[in-house]
Amino acid sequence: MAHILPEVGQPLSPSPDATIMQHATSSSPEHSNKQHRAKCKEILQGLSGEQQQEYVMCYEGVSLCDYSYIMDQLQSVEYGKVWKLTFFPNSQLLMISSPSFACESILSVVMRNLDSVLSDIPAGDTVNCQVYANSYVKAPSVWFIPDLLVLMHSDSSMCLSHPLWLMECTFAQTDRDVMHKLHAYVDDNPTLLVIGKILLKQATPYRSPCSNGSIVKELQSLQLLTPAEWGHCLGDINNITQVIVDGHTWFSSSSVEIHLWIQRHGDSRLDIDHQEGDGYAFGTLYPTITLSDINKAFQCGLDLVKEAVELELNQLPDVEQAMIRSVEDWMPPPFTLDQRILLKALVHSMQTMAYDCYHDWHSKLQSSPYGTTHRHSRTSQTCASHHPTGHA
Repeated sequence: MAHILPEVGQPLSPSPDATIMQHATSSSPEHSNKQHRAKCKEILQGLSGEQQQEYVMCYEGVSLCDYSYIMDQLQSVEYGKVWKLTFFPNSQLLMISSPSFACESILSVVMRNLDSVLSDIPAGDTVNCQVYANSYVKAPSVWFIPDLLVLMHSDSSMCLSHPLWLMECTFAQTDRDVMHKLHAYVDDNPTLLVIGKILLKQATPYRSPCSNGSIVKELQSLQLLTPAEWGHCLGDINNITQVIVDGHTWFSSSSVEIHLWIQRHGDSRLDIDHQEGDGYAFGTLYPTITLSDINKAFQCGLDLVKEAVELELNQLPDVEQAMIRSVEDWMPPPFTLDQRILLKALVHSMQTMAYDCYHDWHSKLQSSPYGTTHRHSRTSQTCASHHPTGHA
């Protein structure tokens, strides 16, 4: 059972600045030589194959024509997963990732918090800041779909909005790849005020039961658990260090980290290379919860957004002074990421991902010779659960 994710490429609301890529060249593979046609075929075969646990793939030597063709194919053909593409036109590097339900769940909490504050800025429709999810943008160095993007729109620049805040949430992606993407976006947008990353790290990569022959036969003989029965097998449902059911590990998590960079006063741009002092905050959501510094950084980021709105209002003609004073007097409310809501979203989404792996594996048996194997009814002894952990 595949969990249905939001449609990639669709913002929460229409974004006038989220530039949909217009193909500058024909997307027909006939315009590429044989080598590039083979590369497109290789990439698309990888996305349509049985790589259900491959969340990130990188390809070098991808031309604009190749990228356009792959984009067209992904929009017109069912490839099983939702795929997000990050293209670096200068280096011809293509990163392809599949957003996880866990990332989507955490980001939805952060987005709701941000949107509730930003929508309260008393600038009316003259200047407004909106939060977008999965909005396709194109910049000189990188074309990609940010997980979270805050754009400032004003009456004077409806066709050119200003990006103020960007966040990426990653699962099974290397930190090097994440930072490569963030560096490129900062280079293209020197006025960016806040940038962040949320890293969901696995304890061990998922392996199909087919890679462990000793338990495959036993799994094949057991009846498929319903979601309710699965929940009863878990024991401590808040433990996501290792989700073990029927003797197999269907999901494991080692940590969830949050990193946030804020543009410091006096600096001309964000510096995402430093990880100490002013302008940087670090927190964790799992296995321990430490969000105090992150909440303070979010508060500082909201202050910077307020200053950006003030500056924009002062540069617009015919803006009433009363509106400018209202924004000057407005103070962002204390920003707090509710750790209870965040942790609940994290645990639920990871348990859902674990059950999806379990359900998908059993579903594939139906079309195999093993699908006719007699399945035994379950007892309480046939359901193994989590390993213990020191979760706080």
